[in-house]
Amino acid sequence: MLKGKDGVVKFGTPGEQLAHVQSWALDEQADQVSGWGMGDDYETSFTTIKRFSGNVVVYYDPGDPAADLRPGDELALELYPGGDASGSAYFSGQVCVTGLPTEGAKDGIPGLTINFAGRGALSRGTVV
Repeated sequence: MLKGKDGVVKFGTPGEQLAHVQSWALDEQADQVSGWGMGDDYETSFTTIKRFSGNVVVYYDPGDPAADLRPGDELALELYPGGDASGSAYFSGQVCVTGLPTEGAKDGIPGLTINFAGRGALSRGTVV
């Protein structure tokens, strides 16, 4: 069973591990079109172009590499759901930073959300 606390997020080349990661989300999608002909009782759906996007939430730390990111930056991304030890599954791809909402509260730790969109294919692999 995977444990979220063991997850790892790396940005850049070579992958530099982000500190204070709280969560991440990855959304893979494909456009869908439908077709049917005269006499058909049901439509048939097809997928066309694929994409991925998501975000990484970290505690804001001016010394962390995440603090240097800017909207429009393009870099490599690696997401490890259960850690980066040998045999672990991970996702990787090139991304463009699309937004950097930052938040603070009087009773919490300031947070930074890194929103991203994929630039090409998302790969799935296993750490060797």
